Amino acid sequence: MADMVTTGSRGGGFLDFNYGRSFAGILKAVQAIVIFIAFLCITCSEWTHYSTYRYFEVVTIWFFIMVLVFYVIYLTRLHQKMTCIQWPLTEFLHYVVATVLILVASIIGATKAYGRTGLAAGVVRNIFALFVFKIVINLLANYVNIQGI
Repeated sequence: MADMVTTGSRGGGFLDFNYGRSFAGILKAVQAIVIFIAFLCITCSEWTHYSTYRYFEVVTIWFFIMVLVFYVIYLTRLHQKMTCIQWPLTEFLHYVVATVLILVASIIGATKAYGRTGLAAGVVRNIFALFVFKIVINLLANYVNIQGI
């Protein structure tokens, strides 16, 4: 009975709490926080009626939601149940697209942010998010090469 309790607590359960404590889980949490802060900086700024800032808002909130979706998928072990999807490749493509769109949004936002501190702060947060996404892209590219996907 003691063996059943120890093995049941490690492998069973709906949530994988070890993922939340792992490097990948912490990195996803940092991504979500940085992207959400960039979104809040733009949204709380007084000059958000421009279409460039709306684009910035859409890009940041979309990738915030997608990072949370991937976090929930890995936290609930859905990636082990849905084997028809190549999860590392899917996540890799997501981060490549995210990096390009956030880079475009940051460049556009930087050109329009002169004299507006909230917009400048959002652009700086987005550029920091680019570095975090770049780390993930490198890690996933190494994983995809190792796995031969």
